[in-house]
Amino acid sequence: MILTVARKEFREILRDGRIKWSAVILAVMLIAALGTAGQRYADISAERASAQEVVNMQFAAQGEKNPHAAAHYGLYAFKPVTPLSFFDTGIASYTGVSIWLEAHKQNDAEGEPARDATAIARFGELTAAFTLQMLLPLLVILLAFPAFAGEREAGTLRQLLSMQVSPVQLLFGKALGAAAALSTFIGPILLLGFIGLLMTPGGLTYVGHGIVIVAVYIIYAWIFLFLTLAVSANVRSAQAALVVMVGFWAVSSFVLPRAASDVSRLLYPTPTAVLFQANIDEAMQSGLDGVSPDTKVQQRQEQILKLYKADSVEDLPINFQGMIFDLQEKLGNEVFDKYYGELYAIFSQQTGLHQMFSVGSPRMAVQLASMELSGTSLNQHLAFTGQAETYRRKLIADMNQDITNNSNAGQADYRADSTLWASIEPFAFQPASLGTLLTRLGPSFMVMFLWLALSIAAGVLAVRKVKVTLG
Repeated sequence: MILTVARKEFREILRDGRIKWSAVILAVMLIAALGTAGQRYADISAERASAQEVVNMQFAAQGEKNPHAAAHYGLYAFKPVTPLSFFDTGIASYTGVSIWLEAHKQNDAEGEPARDATAIARFGELTAAFTLQMLLPLLVILLAFPAFAGEREAGTLRQLLSMQVSPVQLLFGKALGAAAALSTFIGPILLLGFIGLLMTPGGLTYVGHGIVIVAVYIIYAWIFLFLTLAVSANVRSAQAALVVMVGFWAVSSFVLPRAASDVSRLLYPTPTAVLFQANIDEAMQSGLDGVSPDTKVQQRQEQILKLYKADSVEDLPINFQGMIFDLQEKLGNEVFDKYYGELYAIFSQQTGLHQMFSVGSPRMAVQLASMELSGTSLNQHLAFTGQAETYRRKLIADMNQDITNNSNAGQADYRADSTLWASIEPFAFQPASLGTLLTRLGPSFMVMFLWLALSIAAGVLAVRKVKVTLG
């Protein structure tokens, strides 16, 4: 009986011209978003890979040079883009794409694409993720809002319930029919997206991510479908059902995300860039524990002289200058760890608040999951900056160790050759595995499944009331 109801609902939806045109508009927007973003991904991916190769070659081709000078010469680390970034750009336009790695400084990522965008482009990009998050619920609402209220107004609901169709069967039949119609409109486009992903270099690695993303948006559609059916069963007119669901869509898609952003900035404010850098500079001068770096260098010198039983650094079998550079780096890293750690803790608190707000907004939970799986979330950006900083510290440590071990005490004119530069492994960002991402997205998935369970329960309760009313 459920399948009979589903077939009836499916045919009626396909006969509705308004729904077909709405679906066509959504399909065209999805195709345009996927097409333009796919080309943009190909261009950006090739551009950044080429830039990384160039800076690696430049570093390796320095010729003879003091390793400390090479450490200051530095090199760039470029953030690669994932094949799924063409689907959801997330916050990628507002985070830097490269970091300058040099001695004594932990630099921030720079080159945010939004900085170079035109005024119109800054209003937002047309992406497949944005299209689905904002317009897919509207299409679902358009499909389902007259399901019960419209039948009631036409006088056919009583007839359906008198034909040995239970209200619950009617609910799931209508849901299945609407879902089949939606799949007819959206399914081919998602299939094209998967084909594009497979044809993209490195895309095969992200097939699992893509499958999870599709599952996320299917859940999103089912949430709005059952909520719409529940409202349609509860109200007396189709117009009222439409108004209620569009109102819910507006609040959950616009009001709550903006409120979460404003409240997170109010409760967990981040320091200004000027104040942040001033705090680091002050700590660099005075030391985190109140002991200046110069004093700690003097203490280390006394320890090393005592260890080697030498009267001066010139009598040491190693170049103490390399040890000074290494100590200065480690002291600076302690400062960076403290202040960047505090900043990242604030980011984590803000993200946690967004997850709390997502309890009232399925769109927010879907947005967090979509960005994470596409590799364009804040967590993914922080992973890049973290790996780049780890690479920088090892690079500088290798330069300082070469000075310490391979030059004479007090030798200021020491030069290393290309053998040292060639021994440095190029920077290569390692993204988180799918399993790690799924674990990280536990709260978002819990919210989505909670919304789905509540929407189904609301639909079942609503149609049972319909049975009581008509019986």
